[in-house]
Amino acid sequence: MNQRIKGIAAAAAGLLGILAVSAYPAAASASGGSLVVYSAGPGGLANQLVQAFEQRTGIQVQLFQSTTGKVLGRLQAEKSNPHADVVMLADWSAGDALQQEGMLQPFHPTNGQRTIWKGPDGMYYAYSASALGITYNTKLVKNPPQTWLAALNPQWDNKIVMPDPAQSGSAVDFVGGYLQTQVLGMNYFKDLGENGTVVQGANADALNQVLTGAKDMVLAGVDYMAYADIAKGEPLGIVYPKEGTVVNPRPTMILKSAHNLANARLFEDFVLSDAGQAIVAKNYLLPGAKGYPANPARAALSSINTWNVNWVDLAKHKTSYIESIDSALQ
Repeated sequence: MNQRIKGIAAAAAGLLGILAVSAYPAAASASGGSLVVYSAGPGGLANQLVQAFEQRTGIQVQLFQSTTGKVLGRLQAEKSNPHADVVMLADWSAGDALQQEGMLQPFHPTNGQRTIWKGPDGMYYAYSASALGITYNTKLVKNPPQTWLAALNPQWDNKIVMPDPAQSGSAVDFVGGYLQTQVLGMNYFKDLGENGTVVQGANADALNQVLTGAKDMVLAGVDYMAYADIAKGEPLGIVYPKEGTVVNPRPTMILKSAHNLANARLFEDFVLSDAGQAIVAKNYLLPGAKGYPANPARAALSSINTWNVNWVDLAKHKTSYIESIDSALQ
């Protein structure tokens, strides 16, 4: 099965790469100027979007690339002297938090009506999304758990790692989504702690432990990382548990303090265009625009049982979720 996935992934990446290049001319409507973009992963996607936008417009982009937590920390540190124009995060609830702080301004992208996920009043839109699952090392695991509950089986004691919600926006969203929708609530995470589950690092750090064989599986791992590594020949598989999971829209937004507003709007138009969405799909994330297909090497949105998460409520309780998980699993 993994060999088939690898073959499909390689072919799909080649096809989507051709589409991404051919979907727009090499130097269209050059307007010049500059733009500052802060982006929370994946680094390859952010770089490709920026490079394609620069090629298309002639606008020079200064990119700061890090985790959601570090991007948000930088925004707070720069509040008195803001630098960023556009912010792209890996955590939908963080978009609501920035809106509540009054840091955003509305915008209306050309393809805004095609977007699948939208924030209130045009404050932010999802340019992509990831789904959370159980990512496992196929050399170590032959029968992976098919449910979140099955991860509590004693055979997985001391063999599971979970990204730290304090460092990973998607991990805190998983905690919030689970607590909102599943009857076990916090007892589930307490049981994980008793079974020796380790909470450590951001998504890439957690996945690296599975790649090296230090752990058998990542609980609540972001799926696009698994698909990208499978395409490279790594021994990974991914399961979307039957109880459902979080599909995390990844918001893009323009700060109220943006110095380069016109260029920021052009960038948002590009990211949500067919050309931008082709780059998203090439990187194994779910596209944020209706009518644009996901990479055929990954699960489509329609095939994933998705929890109905109250993102506003999740944003309000994020700090308490992080503290509760730290207490339950550390």
